[in-house]
Amino acid sequence: MALLGTRKSSLRVRGIARRDKLLEAARELLKTREMDAISLGDVAKLAKVPKGSAYHFYANIVDVYASLVALHDKDLQSLMSAAIRKPVKNWAEIMEILLDRAAVFYFRNPSARQLLVGPKTLPELKMRDRQNDVVIGKVFEDHVAALFVLPPLPHRSDIFFRAVEIADLMFCLSMLGHREITEEMTSEAKRAAIAYLSSYIPATLPRKGAPKGR
Repeated sequence: MALLGTRKSSLRVRGIARRDKLLEAARELLKTREMDAISLGDVAKLAKVPKGSAYHFYANIVDVYASLVALHDKDLQSLMSAAIRKPVKNWAEIMEILLDRAAVFYFRNPSARQLLVGPKTLPELKMRDRQNDVVIGKVFEDHVAALFVLPPLPHRSDIFFRAVEIADLMFCLSMLGHREITEEMTSEAKRAAIAYLSSYIPATLPRKGAPKGR
């Protein structure tokens, strides 16, 4: 029984290693090729994993992309959740810092650009990422609420989610027009998201912990 358990454990570790190789190969291919020009066979070949084994882990290339989207979403959540060390004067500056982080993330991750905000992103992948945007919207809200007293708006988290979606659209337009996230379109993302939030949130908010006026 002990030998059987050891063998199963070894097979599991080898399987995880092969899955990781396939994902890394897909990430590499997305640096130089369009997502609709890559097959699971291409990924298996670059990863040096037998094609039959690749199909054991992933049904098709979309399945590989879905796993990559999950990884990118997790990385983006971690990046956005990191504390803001820079002093800020108002909530809009928080939004600018966070959206600059997003732009840097996309700049450093070509596969994330294609899979999350690229013009050829598949609807099923976008729907997966949209669920992540709900989480990101809450992260944005929490960053603002940590420093400023937000008004008690109904469905406030939904408002921040929509602001993230608006910024996301600008990144998508940047990819559509320029195949990269440009500084100009990053500015547009910030401008559009902040303008939308400004229709609900005053430009000046009381700071958390600040003494109340008499």
